[in-house]
Amino acid sequence: MNPATRPMFSCSTFALLIAAAVCGCAPTRRTPVFPRYPVKGELVQTLNNFDNPEGAIFSADGKFTFISNAAELGMPDRGFRWVEKGGYISKLAVQPDGTLQMANEQLVAGLTAPLGMAVLPKATGMFPAGTIFVVTGGCFLAQADGTPITDRARHNTRVVAFNEDGKIMGEIPMAAGSAFEKASKAPVAQPNALAFDADGNLYVTDTGNGGKALRPRLKARPGVYRVPHDSLDALAGGQQPPAPLAFIAIPGGPDGIEVSPSDDSVHVNTVGAGAGVKDPAKGGMYRITGFHFAKGKLPAPQIRGVGALDGLAFAAGKRLDTQIMPQNALLVTRPNEWPARLVVEPAIDPTSMADIATFTRGDGSILLVIPDPSWLKPNDKQNPVYVVRLPSRF
Repeated sequence: MNPATRPMFSCSTFALLIAAAVCGCAPTRRTPVFPRYPVKGELVQTLNNFDNPEGAIFSADGKFTFISNAAELGMPDRGFRWVEKGGYISKLAVQPDGTLQMANEQLVAGLTAPLGMAVLPKATGMFPAGTIFVVTGGCFLAQADGTPITDRARHNTRVVAFNEDGKIMGEIPMAAGSAFEKASKAPVAQPNALAFDADGNLYVTDTGNGGKALRPRLKARPGVYRVPHDSLDALAGGQQPPAPLAFIAIPGGPDGIEVSPSDDSVHVNTVGAGAGVKDPAKGGMYRITGFHFAKGKLPAPQIRGVGALDGLAFAAGKRLDTQIMPQNALLVTRPNEWPARLVVEPAIDPTSMADIATFTRGDGSILLVIPDPSWLKPNDKQNPVYVVRLPSRF
């Protein structure tokens, strides 16, 4: 970074908070330095209405945005913990000028640590196209009064599916005894994000951290799961899936995930130090294909040494990642290039940046929604979400 240029974001403390509670031929750098991306983003709106917002997603038609409020405890002396059944989903209407207007602050309530979301593109017998899926649950939990939850029997990771009106359409278990455990030989410890490909196959990342917080201790296998579209209904109905799940282990805390709209390849990043785990890629950007899932083998990262990464999305054929350490930055990666830093004007100064979402509008411009969780700060429901407009020439 040019020292004469003011960084768009302040340094993140996420790694310290979480830590307290592959080799390959890909390019790498000891200290990541990113050139400026040639096109800037325009800050359209800052909304201060949320409780540790962790994920954002647009409805299939782009008329609504949904925000997952993870409801972190907000008691620094108790460490980093989400409030059991304290999380919720907010629904906002997208206005003609690109701003968002709250439609229902708690469209879906009573969730535990809702994080990443995705929209089903292809209907099943149980789930219509357009159903929103969100990952929930984790190991760092507490009751509302701050009492830590350490009983492993209450570790209940799952995918919750709901429609745009907030009706729960079904749930898919991921904890002990689930098909996920059968696929990887371990329950999903900390689901972080999920995505669908064009055929409706579901992909879920498990960062795999937090098992030490439970008694008995939960031993996790961080990685990415592939759930066949034809198996979604069976899993939600508690039945044996007609097609098995596939799993690829990923070291370093797999976090963000998105499917490329151009070729259906699955892209994953690693959070590493941002989740208190060792990352051999030191911030890896992976591209995984059906061949890799069939073999159960992780390819070398396309790019490594980028720092702790979190959110992931695509815009106009470019990959977007949020870097939360050693600084907060929005990274734009074009094919076969080192990432560039996206500048937003007016500048924003988030605590961190979680699971971002994009939507291309009719005029070719792209809306980018950025949730900013506050982590250990008290839950005043004033955490921001930023709306950024990317021009059609992006």
